[in-house]
Formats: sequence, structure tokens, C-alpha cells
Amino acid sequence: MRLADAISVFVPRKHECAWEVVDSKNVDPVAVCDQDDDLDVIYVHETDVVRTYMFDVRDEKDFHNALLFAQRQFVEEVRSKGYNTLWTEGWQATLLRKGKKHRIEVRYTARPACLSGKPLQDHEPPFMAVLDDMRKTTSQSL
Repeated sequence: MRLADAISVFVPRKHECAWEVVDSKNVDPVAVCDQDDDLDVIYVHETDVVRTYMFDVRDEKDFHNALLFAQRQFVEEVRSKGYNTLWTEGWQATLLRKGKKHRIEVRYTARPACLSGKPLQDHEPPFMAVLDDMRKTTSQSL
């Protein structure tokens, strides 16, 4: 392999189009538990944890599914580290387009915690309806 061939692997080609940002929606982290809940908190992670997930979009329902899948992946990861619930949750969904292809990038932000006893029930990410505008603006081109 020549040096020029090796370098070209790492340098983007000029004829490739970049992904264009079409829309972005954000929900700042909000408390998942009510203050009225009688919870025995053992420990809470000292900072928010952020993970980014990328999904191809082919259908309107993919917006909803992408956010749900990101939350489930996030919960599985923090459970493997000794936490059993999320104290706060938030997310950012960015819709990207390249030609006729669409992708959604989900940045999931949460603060994991460990509660004594039974963990909280599974629930949808907060404010899922925020995605409706994004879904409507994209549905014509899918």
C-alpha cells in the first residue's frame, strides 16, 4: 500500500456530501420521581451521564422507536454499573439528512441512582410529544 493510499483512508472525499442538520429538539433533564414519593435513596451519581446513539430513519415511527431504544440502552448500561433507576432524564434528538437518507442522533442525558427495594417502573422518556413537530416536517420526504 502506498503512503497516498493509506492517507486517503482517513481523509474524507470531497465529492461526498456532509450530513445536513434538518431539525433538533431538546428536553433538559427533569426529575423522574415526584417529591411526594417515599423513596429510600442509597446513592445518586455525582454528575449527569450522556450517551449518543445514531439511527437510520425510514418511517415516521422511527423517531419514537429511536428515543425509546436509546433510553433502554442507557438504562441497561447504568444497571450493569449498580444503579437501578434514573433520578433525572433528558434528551436531544437531531434529525440529519444526506440526499434522500435521514438519520436521527439521540443524545440521552440522565443521572443514575440506586434506590433500596424495588426499582421504579419502566416509563417513556420525558416529553415524547416534542418529537411530533420533527415527525411532521419529515414525513413528506420519507
